[in-house]
Amino acid sequence: MGQTVAAQMENVKDVLFEDRSKTIVKELIERDKEVDQKDNRIHSSIIHLIILQPPLPEELRALTMMMRIAREFERIGDQVVNIAEIRIESDVDNLKLYTSEAFEKGYIKMLQLSGKMMAETLEAMTNKDRDLKGQIEQLDEEVDDLFFYLQHQIVQDMKESPGIIEKLAPLFLVIRYVERMADHVVNVSRRLRE
Repeated sequence: MGQTVAAQMENVKDVLFEDRSKTIVKELIERDKEVDQKDNRIHSSIIHLIILQPPLPEELRALTMMMRIAREFERIGDQVVNIAEIRIESDVDNLKLYTSEAFEKGYIKMLQLSGKMMAETLEAMTNKDRDLKGQIEQLDEEVDDLFFYLQHQIVQDMKESPGIIEKLAPLFLVIRYVERMADHVVNVSRRLRE
């Protein structure tokens, strides 16, 4: 499930600035259905395990942690779909025509940092490494800084080209969704350290 979500995070960068974005959007929305199914399967499997044989306290803690992590991954997938839906609602074929280079670079960097956070968290899960030493939180701080920078950049771009305010306004939501993705990854990394 984590790998599926990581792939979604990787592909969402192409939604705003690629001409083939409508194809990517459809793929992202289809992939989210797969993520939702995995989330439901994980939750029902864990409930089934608990019903079959009541777990020991440590086992119950591990099972509930898995349910919480699955829910965080599912929420990341939802944020990706939110970005994809904004792209669907946009009447612009390629937002690159309206956004500044500064916005585009910052947005891509924000997604790269979020993707790095996800990759490190998945690696920690695979290696059963509970000691991420705050590196995920540090990357999240960088994502947050970019979020505030990009908010200002959008406002600046709007001031420079008032005629495209309607086209740029949805970008406030887009960067908020990316910032939330990073927050969900932080939640997963914290769960791993519990």
